[in-house]
Amino acid sequence: GDAGVQYLTSKVETGDIHDVVEATGVINAVVTVQVGSQVSGTIAKLNVDFNSRVHRGDVIALIDPSLFQGALQQATADLENAKANVAAVEANLAKTRATLAQTEADYKRQTALLKSGAQSQQTVEVSQANYEVAKSSMTAAEASIEQAKAQVKQKEAAVAVARTNLEYTTIRSPIDGIV
Repeated sequence: GDAGVQYLTSKVETGDIHDVVEATGVINAVVTVQVGSQVSGTIAKLNVDFNSRVHRGDVIALIDPSLFQGALQQATADLENAKANVAAVEANLAKTRATLAQTEADYKRQTALLKSGAQSQQTVEVSQANYEVAKSSMTAAEASIEQAKAQVKQKEAAVAVARTNLEYTTIRSPIDGIV
């Protein structure tokens, strides 16, 4: 005797079986996955809708990539500019080396002429000063090479970041499931 129990019966029928969940209250998924992006922007294309079946790696949405493509182009141009700067600084270093060799030879020549009495002390001192300036210019040119090479590495990193951000505009499903 339990007076509160009721049994419902119906006639057996043939037909399609549908997956239906009827419930009162809140239904929560067993596994919930948040899908997001490292970058933000306007959604250019949305490939799925609520209750769409997706597989891992499927493209769910595409953020408008135009700004990120522009950033990549700008970073690439900056990298090319930095590489050109290295070439210019290397050319300047070669010129500075030549100037150093010339001023050193001039200083040695002036010193030899002073010993023979054919040159004044003042001319030798000017020649020596020019040689010292050329040596310090050489040190500065060598430092400029290192700085220019470091800028190239910095610009290469900026290109990598811009390329990664562009790739993040494609949002993919991280797992198989239903949206």
